[in-house]
Amino acid sequence: MERKVTKLPNCHTEVIVDVDKDLWKKAQDKAFNKIAKSITVPGFRPGKAPISMLKNRVDQTKVFNEAINEVIVPVYQNILEEEQIQPYARPSVDVIKLSEEELELKYVIVTRPEVTLGQYKGYELGKEEPEVTEEEIDAAIEELRRQNATIIMKEGPAALGDIVVIDFEGRINNVPFEGGKAENYELELGSNSFVPGFEEQLVGVTPGTSIDVKIKFPDNYGSKEIAGKEAVFHCEVHDVKQKALPGLDDDFIKDLNFLGVTSIGQLRDNRRAQLLKQKTKVAKSNYVNKLIEEIKKVSTFDIPTEVIEEEKENREKQLENKLKQSGLDIAQYLDLVKLTEEELDKQLEEEAIKGLQSYLIVESVGMKEELSVSEEEIEFELAKMADQYRMTIDQVKQALGQQMEHFGQNLLMTKIEDFLVENNH
Repeated sequence: MERKVTKLPNCHTEVIVDVDKDLWKKAQDKAFNKIAKSITVPGFRPGKAPISMLKNRVDQTKVFNEAINEVIVPVYQNILEEEQIQPYARPSVDVIKLSEEELELKYVIVTRPEVTLGQYKGYELGKEEPEVTEEEIDAAIEELRRQNATIIMKEGPAALGDIVVIDFEGRINNVPFEGGKAENYELELGSNSFVPGFEEQLVGVTPGTSIDVKIKFPDNYGSKEIAGKEAVFHCEVHDVKQKALPGLDDDFIKDLNFLGVTSIGQLRDNRRAQLLKQKTKVAKSNYVNKLIEEIKKVSTFDIPTEVIEEEKENREKQLENKLKQSGLDIAQYLDLVKLTEEELDKQLEEEAIKGLQSYLIVESVGMKEELSVSEEEIEFELAKMADQYRMTIDQVKQALGQQMEHFGQNLLMTKIEDFLVENNH
């Protein structure tokens, strides 16, 4: 396939390509056969009439459109591979010439944003040295006990932290409302999973009793139909359960099944190491973010509009999915945070630009320092994960699924961040 490659301003590359004639003919034949299957000619089964008769009934424009869609992606992939172009956003595609004999396409490809990297070594920003206290270790062990608690029936009244099993039905102005009814619902008192004031009124209830819980839905509640309204929930209490914490003894240590932990002392060391690891990770992340902001001040960026728009769209989708999990939509969210659509759009765009600049800083440092991740390093990290979770490497790869595609890139970004931490103070 002949093609002409032209570098354009603002990180764009234009590629005009004459599609291989054999490829174009095969694509048209495939498209024709697909469309012909739905064509009926009197005296013949659908798609079984002679080609000469079908040609008069098949819309050639539809054939062209179907055939173009067939070749656009493979031609594009061929361009990227042979011209070694790294795309950063969806390309635009236009048809320049079109006939049964030839197809000429014009791709405008958005390439890597241009970054002029400023100083990225030798900063004195002050690194945090994380420490773990004995009180934090005590709290971590107590959390392990709570996680391994046994649920048992309780004869006395319910207290905060207990679980009540209830039937409930809510009414507003004595009228039931959607979503306000459930049976045999297990509610942990103090979990704040219900509207404010609900759980507190169930403290002290006992099995076999009933209670009317009076609450007011918050003004910013997810459902506008009941937001700000007063409601009464009639509750029938079936059971009260409590959590029985395991003793801090050898049986508890054994049940935890932590690798290399067979005593209380070793458990404390294990929790200390885990807490220190978590704190070190947070401290590193905070330091890298602070460092990147300094590097941005002395660097320049040329980021194509298409790249910013795609990143903004991704962030908007992430926000929508997050809101959906909370039972909200964008309109409700805007009302909750007192923003207009235009203000949210501007906010997402600013966040997109800031995020892209941060990523490009790290990526540019890696390119300048010629940092890379080998296959051996990838396998080593996979082996560490396999050892940690007591799995085989193949099981780890299977568990990672589609994330395996980005595993090496994530390791590279970590290596670059480590380089930045080591070369600044």
